[in-house]
Amino acid sequence: MNGQTIFPIDAPHQPSFDNFVVGPNQELCAGLSSWPRGFSGFWLCGEDVCGKTHLLRASCLGAAQSGFLQAYIDCLELGASGFVDAVGDLIGRIRQGADLSVCVAVDHVEALRSEITAEEMLMALYNVLNDSGAGVSRRLLVAHRHNAGQLSFVLADLNSRLRALAHYQLQPLNDEEKSRVMTRRAEQRGYRLGDNVVEYWLRRGPRGIDQLLADLDRLDQATLEQQRLLTVPLLKSVLGY
Repeated sequence: MNGQTIFPIDAPHQPSFDNFVVGPNQELCAGLSSWPRGFSGFWLCGEDVCGKTHLLRASCLGAAQSGFLQAYIDCLELGASGFVDAVGDLIGRIRQGADLSVCVAVDHVEALRSEITAEEMLMALYNVLNDSGAGVSRRLLVAHRHNAGQLSFVLADLNSRLRALAHYQLQPLNDEEKSRVMTRRAEQRGYRLGDNVVEYWLRRGPRGIDQLLADLDRLDQATLEQQRLLTVPLLKSVLGY
């Protein structure tokens, strides 16, 4: 279903806790990596490229590896009506299994604001996850640029429930941490990213980690097509800076 993703656990370059550069977000990552019994809820906020989506997907991957029912839902991609359909199906599956551990990640939740049916469905999702048996683990993850106190839904009860989730403000990566992300991604693909290339790249190129990784994909393809090492001249010719 478009916008609702059930992740294969062996997908290449799948966002995981292992390939997330933690930086100053140690407490959050430790909490997301553990699966206590009962209900737990997290609200992740921060800039658009600080890693919120990565951690939502990593949590779903971790849930899948533990044998849990899991779903990553991008509200911006799916839209309010699509969210209602997807979550309605998901709630039906959860209700069929009282002993089912579940992780649901809701990204770009702002797309549901003022859409009453979608807000009601999000409230229903919260309730069914919160009404968990003592022997199972059920988790709701929500991501938005700002904290829940800065995002008002029409449903007052929904506001109070979401504002009660554990809130974490993700901190953006510094240049050293961005370098580690790109170097690790290159190593996963079987080649070394030289320090001189990374230094030039971070000094001249865009700063957002999403764009850096997209550019790395372009460079990776160029090295294969041209049978060349990834050097500063190649970077200049492919990326234009």
